Amino acid sequence: MRILMYYDGTQESKEAIPVARMHGSAFGARVDVVSSLPKGGEHQLGEIEQRESELEYVKNVFEKEKIPCETHLLIRGNEPGEDIIQFARENDVGEIIIGSEKRTRVEKFILGSVAQHVILNSRCPVVVV
Repeated sequence: MRILMYYDGTQESKEAIPVARMHGSAFGARVDVVSSLPKGGEHQLGEIEQRESELEYVKNVFEKEKIPCETHLLIRGNEPGEDIIQFARENDVGEIIIGSEKRTRVEKFILGSVAQHVILNSRCPVVVV
């Protein structure tokens, strides 16, 4: 089984790590930690390096627990929700774990929500932390 955990550096995504560790251990699953940036131009090198560093840290957390883990920084020009759905379909993911910022209904309507997009479009179970 493969578990996809979305990580974007926010506190909400950090709070998903213990849940992904627990599920990875319980199911004997591999965890793919996925992060998404819409563009990767030269002016964003600092942000790319920062995200890669954070992903390496998260990978080490899983490896200390003997949970197989790979990290993926997706720079495909997609919104994060679409990258998550596409990665899950391409890689036969069995579960998606995602942190969600607490927003009002109006904020979600205006700004959208990565978690909401994933929940509505995923073919596998989604755990929202």
